[in-house]
Amino acid sequence: MPLYVRIQDKIRAAIKSGSLIAGDRLWSEAELAKEFATTRATVRQATDRLEFEGLIVREPGRGSFVSETARLHVPIGQWSCLTFEEQVKLTGRSVSYSSPSLTLVDSPTGVSQTLDVDLDAKVFCMERLRVVDGRAICLEIRYLPHWLGSHVTGAMLESRSTHDFVAEIIGETPPTIVVSITAELATEHVAERLKIPEKSAVSVRRNTMHRANGDVLLCGRSIYVGDVSTDYVLGSELPNRNQSADAGPAAAGRNRGKLPRGRRA
Repeated sequence: MPLYVRIQDKIRAAIKSGSLIAGDRLWSEAELAKEFATTRATVRQATDRLEFEGLIVREPGRGSFVSETARLHVPIGQWSCLTFEEQVKLTGRSVSYSSPSLTLVDSPTGVSQTLDVDLDAKVFCMERLRVVDGRAICLEIRYLPHWLGSHVTGAMLESRSTHDFVAEIIGETPPTIVVSITAELATEHVAERLKIPEKSAVSVRRNTMHRANGDVLLCGRSIYVGDVSTDYVLGSELPNRNQSADAGPAAAGRNRGKLPRGRRA
């Protein structure tokens, strides 16, 4: 493994574990160069990438510091079905919700087919913001058939994950969530809700939640600000589940179109 990657891994691990938090000063270039028996140029190569990713910021004459909006990394693995809220909990943080709404609307194109309802059927559109560390990082949009949406309460929207309150309504835990991840540009509505510039890059998780028999319970998408990333582990679980899969995108490409057996996140 190249030295600059090892240096990046050390810094990422310290931030992920909480050893370094927002505003903390990183080790100096000289300290890192000495530890890894390399040059300051190699250290700069490592930190240049971290700065580009928004994980750290440089202050001339003072050093490098953990960014106040350091990227949130959440793991996804095929060994269990984790909600976003559970993924965030693994990082030592928690998710809250703001600006929830639940409205009866005409079924958008494609939604009626996915939910297996009549083309002219009304469905419930649920929309709310997911908030981490006081910052709105995701706009959650779900479409629920009338029989399901009519049981959703305001208290559920304000304090519970969708996976959690759907499980209560139907009396069983939905075992499968099928997710497709794409990149888009923020529309005016999305930009306004997430407080980001219009046409900013966002990642979108389109998903369907299923019963054990395969029936679709709901569908929708979760739209994330551009500095939220996801680590993938596909295939056999690693001996150390804290390891990060830097080759995630490549692995995802190799598995495109395939749904791993078992429960999915």
